[in-house]
Amino acid sequence: MPDQISGTELAEPAADDATGAAVVRAKQLWLFPPPKPLNERFGAEFFRAIPKVPGVYFFRDEAGKLIYVGKAKNLRQRLCSYRYVHPDRDSRKTWRLVNRVRQIDWETCADHKSALLEESQLLRKHRPQFNRANVWPWAAVYLGLKVEGDRVRLKVSRDLTGDFEWYGAFKSFSIYAFSAFLRLIHRRYADRQAPLNWFAWDRAREFEVDSGRISVPALREFLSGESKELLCNFEREAEIVGTGPLANQNLVLNDLILLEEFYERGPMRNRQINAGASRSSGQITPEELVDWLAVQSA
Repeated sequence: MPDQISGTELAEPAADDATGAAVVRAKQLWLFPPPKPLNERFGAEFFRAIPKVPGVYFFRDEAGKLIYVGKAKNLRQRLCSYRYVHPDRDSRKTWRLVNRVRQIDWETCADHKSALLEESQLLRKHRPQFNRANVWPWAAVYLGLKVEGDRVRLKVSRDLTGDFEWYGAFKSFSIYAFSAFLRLIHRRYADRQAPLNWFAWDRAREFEVDSGRISVPALREFLSGESKELLCNFEREAEIVGTGPLANQNLVLNDLILLEEFYERGPMRNRQINAGASRSSGQITPEELVDWLAVQSA
């Protein structure tokens, strides 16, 4: 089915440009009203039969392949919204999706949270073509800690290898916070500024520092979400932000902000997940993290 059947173009004034002159944009007119694929294929009676309860729904293509999984507080309301998808109003992705759908199924759930959890698990299992979020939970990363005599080693990795104490999983965005964390340690405890891009890539990284110059208990408490005393220590160090070029001071302040955000959205969050699972501590799997985040969005 063609994406669009258009007619003539109509000049439509838009916002003024920098010179003050009106900018004219071409707006596409429809020669005929755009089709409503789901209405044409399934009819109003089909949608009226959908229950008004929480659940998950499935879109399949002509070959019966699952191409999209969604969740809803009200299945009928959510699925009916697809009847009125318009190519000028909705995204191209949604317009392409409804044109591919040939079969609609659903499963009812006890409540909205159950639907969110079910959707999260189905996305990992099937990885439908038109879904993006939460399809690859193993993109999460872990932070490893190892004390070796007078040295403390830190490592960022996706794989729990070696005899490190592993903390996580953390969402992959946290790699930026790890970078900030290690830059601050490098600057404060290794007596030199780390290169800006040293920890910029999402790959396994290792770092070590003299164990006599950092509180290992404070480091463990920070990574496990028990205390942010380590961050407070960084903030209290006047020489970190009070001397040197202004640009360097701003970079350090930005790293402190990133580290605060990481603590709240990483270690503290994982501590909540452990508490909800009746565990005092322990590693969080990427799947546990994704499911917990899905339920929290309810």
